[in-house]
Amino acid sequence: MNLKSDRLLIGHFKRADLQEWFLIERDPSVRKYILDGSVLNEEQSLAYIEKNIASYAKFNFGRYALRDKKSLRLIGMCGFLNTDMGIDFGYRLSKDMWGCGLGLEAASAVLAYGIKVIGLNHIVAGVMPENLASIKILERLDFIYQTDVIYKRKMYHKYVFSSNKT
Repeated sequence: MNLKSDRLLIGHFKRADLQEWFLIERDPSVRKYILDGSVLNEEQSLAYIEKNIASYAKFNFGRYALRDKKSLRLIGMCGFLNTDMGIDFGYRLSKDMWGCGLGLEAASAVLAYGIKVIGLNHIVAGVMPENLASIKILERLDFIYQTDVIYKRKMYHKYVFSSNKT
């Protein structure tokens, strides 16, 4: 999988991405709205990459590495994971990339790929109510708020996207 947007290269994670991914995952600001908010160590960051590599093989999708088109630096991730709640859509960017529209740019490209190429038609996304930037992205992509759910003792808004709109 190799996607391009105006400013991004989007593709599979590789084990060689570990050091750059670890720099993102160890930032408390980046992890603030993810589960318990704890940062990942290097071993956990590698496990995350390996989980996605396994997901590509098993499901033909996963979370994808986002790279700055000019520098080729790994700046985040966006994609799908198979979860208990369904196919979950998620994204995360390095803090220095916040506020310039890259979240929406990546999410738009990856969601379109998921629908048109992979054939996904029912996708969920969980977002903490305080994460207003992510809620804005989901709503701009036509995800619809469904309900509040408790997951690992945290409340999330559950959003749903369906490509089979009637």
